[in-house]
Amino acid sequence: MKLLPFYSAVFLVFISVPAISQIQTGELPSSFYESEEKSSNLDYSTFILDPDLTALRTEDAITDEHKDIAWRFGTAMPVNYTLDNSGIWTHNDNNRTSVWKFRIAFKDAVTINLNFNTFNLSPNAKLFAYNSDYSDILGAITAANNKENGQFSIRPIKGNSITLELVVPQNELEMNQVDIEHVIYGYRSIHNKVQKVFQSSGNCNINVNCPEGDNWQDVKRSVALVTTATNTRFCTATLINNVRQDSTPYILGAAHCGLRGNSIFIFGYESASCNPNADGILTNSISGSSRKAITVNFGSDYELRELSSTPPLSYNVYYSGWNNENVASVKSVCIHHPAGDVKKISIDRDPPISSGYYSTGVTHWQVSNWEQGTTEGGSSGAPLFDANQRIIGQLHGGYASCSNKAQDYFGKFSRSWDFSSDTSRQLKRWLDPDNTGALVLDGLDPNPATFNVDLNLLDIDGLPEYECTQNVQASFKVKNPGNFSVDSFYLDYRLNGGSVQSILYNSQLTRQGIANFNRVSLTPQNGRNVLFVTIRTVGAVDQNLSNNSDSAIFTVNTSNADQLYVTLKTDNYGSETSWLLEDENNSTVLYSSPNYLNINGGNTYFDSLCIYNSCFRFSIFDSQGDGFNDPSGNFGNGYLLVMKNQNDTLFFEDNFRNSLSTDTFCVQFTTSVNEIPRAGNGLIAYPNPVKAGENINLSSQSPLFLTLRNLNGQIVTSTYGNELNIPKNTPQGVYFLELRSKDKSTFRGIKKVLVQ
Repeated sequence: MKLLPFYSAVFLVFISVPAISQIQTGELPSSFYESEEKSSNLDYSTFILDPDLTALRTEDAITDEHKDIAWRFGTAMPVNYTLDNSGIWTHNDNNRTSVWKFRIAFKDAVTINLNFNTFNLSPNAKLFAYNSDYSDILGAITAANNKENGQFSIRPIKGNSITLELVVPQNELEMNQVDIEHVIYGYRSIHNKVQKVFQSSGNCNINVNCPEGDNWQDVKRSVALVTTATNTRFCTATLINNVRQDSTPYILGAAHCGLRGNSIFIFGYESASCNPNADGILTNSISGSSRKAITVNFGSDYELRELSSTPPLSYNVYYSGWNNENVASVKSVCIHHPAGDVKKISIDRDPPISSGYYSTGVTHWQVSNWEQGTTEGGSSGAPLFDANQRIIGQLHGGYASCSNKAQDYFGKFSRSWDFSSDTSRQLKRWLDPDNTGALVLDGLDPNPATFNVDLNLLDIDGLPEYECTQNVQASFKVKNPGNFSVDSFYLDYRLNGGSVQSILYNSQLTRQGIANFNRVSLTPQNGRNVLFVTIRTVGAVDQNLSNNSDSAIFTVNTSNADQLYVTLKTDNYGSETSWLLEDENNSTVLYSSPNYLNINGGNTYFDSLCIYNSCFRFSIFDSQGDGFNDPSGNFGNGYLLVMKNQNDTLFFEDNFRNSLSTDTFCVQFTTSVNEIPRAGNGLIAYPNPVKAGENINLSSQSPLFLTLRNLNGQIVTSTYGNELNIPKNTPQGVYFLELRSKDKSTFRGIKKVLVQ
């Protein structure tokens, strides 16, 4: 149920690179080359719009908070404009060409787009759409866009007016029919989004072209931004492969998005770089699709449609693979358009939970929280990929956002596959039409690869950020994005600079195929561990070595498993409650809550968490925003208690009545894992030990913001500079010196300090 806004200055297009909203020729209208006086001589058929914007915005203020309702950028005004009753015709008998021009202008409109209930162009006709200063041009649209159902639509054009210009050979005049059914008045301003450098989504979202998306550069090309609900709202959908692998343009989205036959699918809308963030382009889009299968209401909430045209090779699309087995992946990824922004990627490093939709059940995968990124309105219908880059679900809804690390729900692909015997309500009929019984299918790239031989070390899985054990197992994935199959290769790995261990893969790996190396046992050392992995071909030469190697850092405590003890008493609605334990210094999520149940009277849960010496942030969330301490007592009352080694209270909450309660504390145990990996960055704090009343100095060339905290996370003193005075009344004991930039936004490290 995450849907929406797609504008974020997406409509700022330079004339030198004409925008393409449907399949077009890339030409400019003849009026572009005419004099200003001549080009202005056309019929101004002005549609006077006076909607109740106050009422619309009042509705938006409510519906924007519910991600099961699409984000609205405009309102559809029913009209009846045709070639016969609107605009003007001019006829040039010398070149035997006729031109029809029609302009629609609204006061204060931000964008205008059109829906056609009848659209048919003759073989040599050309239609253009543009705004008053030609800064946004669409065309030429030709007969290639004619649909059997006669419907068509064009994307929003920037500005408060739109001009249609139809050029037709005179011997084809009677063959053309262009009937406008709706004019969409875009009343939500894109300019605020422009000023935010297109970041209409929350600032925790990650551009798909950031390093987190490096191994998803082919898969991302299957994800599209979609207009829906009479082309006044937005969603996300995914081009999907079928067992015949014949490039049939099936596209998977969410049923609640309300896709229509004239919806527009836009591929490749993304920032070209990670940073700085930049607007994308609209050059790859298709108007129209037909429904093949759908499940609505509280089923898995999917819709499968077939695009009206196969995306041309120039669109550089990808058809994603899928997995119809009802098995939780070790981790999952979502690629989507939150709040209509450029394409983003979100990562969950934990297995999703089998769930109902906001309830118990088996229809959905629940992502308890995202370790990186989130989803928002606009993300609805977006794919959930497993660790093998295959679709296992599509986004139905959830409470996750940048400010709320709560759950999201994805309708299960396995549920949608063949749960219903009705072929109009199952994916199997369309994605496995020959009934082969396929359980999984890799993606299809219809474009030739850059390299013939190219193995990609896709991922290193299974390693903890931190663990209290000597039994660590890693999993590795190798993908073949090259044109040629590879018959064998070695996977080499080395832990902490030790000897190289090799595993031979001796089976054919076809293009887009993935080889799994599961549960490879490692023997880590106490503290920080570094694992280096690389792949090498046998016989054939890998032509791209840039994606053959990767490394991972993880920390284990093998000497002393010290614990935090968490006691949680829920109210009647335990499914609304979740929590996270993070390392405060780098926001690494160390532990998250399981899936709690709704039990009348509540229930009490106990967890023990193995940790290390550092400062931590414990956060508890309520997805409904009313906490677990109802003042009326009608829904029960809960509490949360966090203790160190069952004798030292660190966090207690029994007055939780909103969406978030959080506390920060520091702990020290007698363990050899006494610094977090990023702590200190080579800086020295001296003298250490230090006496109360004396100064402690930092070996840094540049001043930093210094904060001294006690073991409970409370601030003792702070300053900006290279030295900090320890107050005379400071009790003896262990403290933490936190190092940050002047504005406190960038963490630089943490040092333990002993005050004598």
